[in-house]
Amino acid sequence: MKALAAFWLRFLTLAAFMMIAGFAFVHGQSSGIKVVNLIPASLSGETNQDSEPFLAVQTVNPQIMVASAFTPNPFSTSGNAPVYVSEDAGATWVLSAITPVQRMTCDITHAMPTGENHPRGDLHAGTLACAASITLDESESNDVSSSAVMNVQSTRGNVDQPFVRALGISNTDRIYVGVNDFNQPNGHTATVDVSVDGGATYKSFSIETRKTAAQDGPSVRPAIAADNTVYVAFFGWRKFNGTVATSDVVVVRDDRGGTGPNPFQALKDPSDKLPGRIVVKRASIPWSNAPTLGQERVGSTLSIAVDPNNSSTVYVGWADHGSKGDIYTLHVRRSTDRGVTWSKTDLPHTTIRNATNIALAVANNGTVGMLYQQLSASRWVTHVVQSRDAFATVQDLILANVPANTPVQQFLPYLGDYDYLLAVGNEFRGVFCANNMPDLANFPQGVTYQRAADFSTKTLTDGSGNPVPISIDPFYFSVPVKP
Repeated sequence: MKALAAFWLRFLTLAAFMMIAGFAFVHGQSSGIKVVNLIPASLSGETNQDSEPFLAVQTVNPQIMVASAFTPNPFSTSGNAPVYVSEDAGATWVLSAITPVQRMTCDITHAMPTGENHPRGDLHAGTLACAASITLDESESNDVSSSAVMNVQSTRGNVDQPFVRALGISNTDRIYVGVNDFNQPNGHTATVDVSVDGGATYKSFSIETRKTAAQDGPSVRPAIAADNTVYVAFFGWRKFNGTVATSDVVVVRDDRGGTGPNPFQALKDPSDKLPGRIVVKRASIPWSNAPTLGQERVGSTLSIAVDPNNSSTVYVGWADHGSKGDIYTLHVRRSTDRGVTWSKTDLPHTTIRNATNIALAVANNGTVGMLYQQLSASRWVTHVVQSRDAFATVQDLILANVPANTPVQQFLPYLGDYDYLLAVGNEFRGVFCANNMPDLANFPQGVTYQRAADFSTKTLTDGSGNPVPISIDPFYFSVPVKP
């Protein structure tokens, strides 16, 4: 084991909730690349399946970040579910029990508004409570360094998979939450909740205009540009037989940040003149709530990203059945005219077999990044790819290459229905989940562990030297943007 790299002590208190993020064990980090296991040293004995990660960064003060996963409150079954907070650009992380959900969230995503001068981290979150009647809370924290529970601004039930983006405008925030809303009539469940007053009020807009198979797919993904352009991608389910969804990949656009009387209707498809541009028609998307790809379920992979300084350029990525007999294949298409037309075939180097969890982001210089996880030779391989020329040439880095058959899944999703990637200044930052065996061969760019780990014996310990079983942990990473 290499020398101790950092000693860090900090307390966050929330009604008997105190955690210490202690020693960080640094191993062979590549120049300019950071990979960090988020589990604090004080929780070295935990064995949870901490899957389905997400990340928010304060752009004005990018030292401050919030990450999340299916991590339970380690001290109380009735206490609030935690998030991970970093105030040193991801070098160290602590748990803070601030979500308005008891013990552990179902789905959770969150955002810190881009362009807002709020240095202590104004956080907007969409959380689902794991209850008989799943409830969505749309909430805000004005200071993520505080232990105060987030303020719930809107609540309703019968929705799935909230996906939050936010933009700072003048003295307020605009918030966009993509949800699959079963309260909408006629099976038009693809919906965006919009707040133009910092979450004080929300309006829900169905963005589906075509006949569905009683619902749309669960993934509804907003992306926003600094000029107030908002794109949203969703799966328009046209048929569903229980195992396969015949689905259109649809993109809508709004040019006024969702503030007009009929938002998200700027794009119309030439085939039927209805709002919503069909990028791909009638894709075959396998649907399985059972282990199908490795130990992971499939059916929900979708991502969209817009160039922050040129809103005419937008990328969309998804997964479907593919044409080679594989289970799940990733694809990426691009538009350079505000979503009016799209590349007719996949961009080079973006047709990726047996893969999931695509996440796209575009840096300020136009470099596009792609995060994904591929099942290869019974291993989950996590890639981050960059390109300055729409993937004609690429830089491909492997962040993790871990066994796919261990640990045995505790529940689904195993790794998550999504991971996340975003661009901050001259870095791509993101999160993914993986087998946490402390083995340098599993992390080609190197890795930092906060939790106690013995890399010489490839074992986790509880901090007192007792071995701990391997489990699934969330990992943060940052990679320099390709110039």
